[in-house]
Amino acid sequence: MADTLMEEAESMVTETSADKAPACSRTEILPAFCITVVGAIALYALMSFVQPMLINNNFIYDFGTMMTGCIEGSPLYRVAWFFADWTEGSFIAALPASVGMIIMGFVAAALERKRSPHAGTGVAGNGRIFTTMFVTTALALILGQLVYGGMFASGWIPTFAVVLTVQVFVIFYGSDIKKVATSLIVGTLVTCPVCFAILYGAIMPLGLPLFVAVSIGVAIIVPLCSLLFRLMPWMTIPAPAPGENPATSQASGKFFVHQVFGDIGQLTIWGSSWATIGMYVGAIVSWVMNPLHPAYGSGNLPLLIMAQIVTAALAILIWYPRWKKTGMAFTFAGVVFVSAVVSTYPPSWAIVIPTIIIGAVVFAPLVDWVFKVFRFKGTYHPICLIQLAIFTVCIAWSFFVMYVMVPMIA
Repeated sequence: MADTLMEEAESMVTETSADKAPACSRTEILPAFCITVVGAIALYALMSFVQPMLINNNFIYDFGTMMTGCIEGSPLYRVAWFFADWTEGSFIAALPASVGMIIMGFVAAALERKRSPHAGTGVAGNGRIFTTMFVTTALALILGQLVYGGMFASGWIPTFAVVLTVQVFVIFYGSDIKKVATSLIVGTLVTCPVCFAILYGAIMPLGLPLFVAVSIGVAIIVPLCSLLFRLMPWMTIPAPAPGENPATSQASGKFFVHQVFGDIGQLTIWGSSWATIGMYVGAIVSWVMNPLHPAYGSGNLPLLIMAQIVTAALAILIWYPRWKKTGMAFTFAGVVFVSAVVSTYPPSWAIVIPTIIIGAVVFAPLVDWVFKVFRFKGTYHPICLIQLAIFTVCIAWSFFVMYVMVPMIA
């Protein structure tokens, strides 16, 4: 889907024949929508009922213990942080969740390469370079800790930001060894300090979701590094390889379910329905072992999973005609927004419900509009423009939540 995303982004500035395609009916996916939403709500209700019984479980460390261990320089907890980084983009940040996601990511990549009808959303069209993406990102996470690990002393650090930047550089510039090495070194050394500066200089003092620092950082770093890469003769932009979302050719109900999980998987770039399911299974296992292990130790995992699934489901239902016409809609951006808000502010339905509605309704057309305003031509990866849309809405809505809704609820 990454190649498809590029093609979709470039199509924002010109009319395409797809815009003239006949309309399709949302009733095709309505049964799958209802089953998915009811299932997500039922899972939330069950987990919320069971959580008080698990609260004393301590079969795995809690997030606070890991954070303390990282501050003290414990090698084991630094390794635990490395694994948590893989699922921080999904706001889960749990070692078992990351292991589940990684295993199923490789399975999805293999199925995509074989063009298996069981591939779901594959790995967003990147099966041919998935191993390179994974290895490069793993090295970036290690390098980030080695260079910037001293920053643990000041609290949470956004080392996971390289999961976003380094992977998109590999996708955009290619998997040649010189390009990969450049993407790894430049992406890591530039991404971390920029995100740190934004986090401690603005986001934390303002009380905004911490992810906003990463979102703004990515929006700055990707075009900045693209300008820098133009000075390097080997950092050429190859012609896009044919990309496809395997789920779009499946029956409507099957497409819908896989795309819901595929949208959630876009938070870590892979866009994989199977990897997301593996992540959720691992997250729930870790939650049973210690409810304060996943979701940054907030005890909020049941609500987070429900909000992510419902947002993705509602967004795909609303923008289903665009999915059918073009094979791509930017519905996943709303999942990022909702996850950031739900993970930061009180778990009140007065906040959660309108946040889900905004996430599902606003982002697909907003991202399209941002591409048109910036007259995107494909000279840099479009993730920076997607993040621009995300952090703009997230900042505005967060201030409203903090200064209007929270006082009303209190």
